[in-house]
Amino acid sequence: MTDTVLAGFRGALHSLESELPSMPLSRWNESVFRYYFCRAVAAFDKMVKQFVECNRIDLVMVQGEQRAFVEFKFYGKPQRFDPYSGTTKGFKGGPGTKNLREFQECINQLAERDAVPGLSKYIVLVYADRNGNDTKGRQFARYYDDYKHSHEACEIQSLVVSRDLISSPEGDVRANLYKVGGGMDTI
Repeated sequence: MTDTVLAGFRGALHSLESELPSMPLSRWNESVFRYYFCRAVAAFDKMVKQFVECNRIDLVMVQGEQRAFVEFKFYGKPQRFDPYSGTTKGFKGGPGTKNLREFQECINQLAERDAVPGLSKYIVLVYADRNGNDTKGRQFARYYDDYKHSHEACEIQSLVVSRDLISSPEGDVRANLYKVGGGMDTI
């Protein structure tokens, strides 16, 4: 199932990069990225069944006896706008310990799910830092470029780490794919 997940990951990144000229980064989110991931999986192997939002798992893929649970985290720092005036009102969210804790909890929850034969568990992490240096040092890259999981009982393995930057006028995007320990298949 690893080849299928890698195909979905690479395909979604390719779509992100090719769509950015007409679909700005500010219009992307976890659901949009997951759609392109699922589309790439379907193009790679039409026999893989895909179930979205299944039992609190973002994506479950099934092929015969093989299963993959895939969680998606998509972090950006979109601007907020006043819907009446169209003026900017600062930013929504952003890099920090709250997002980091959410990411760590996602890994822990995925690792705690029952490990059964044929099951693989993955996390797709996509994060976008605004162009230029943030004077407060608030960049997602600070938290995720060299991420090491803090829970010793939870093993994560990087399959694809810090892919080359995808640049856009709104920010630079990096994407990582992790395999979470507890699965029974091998890479």
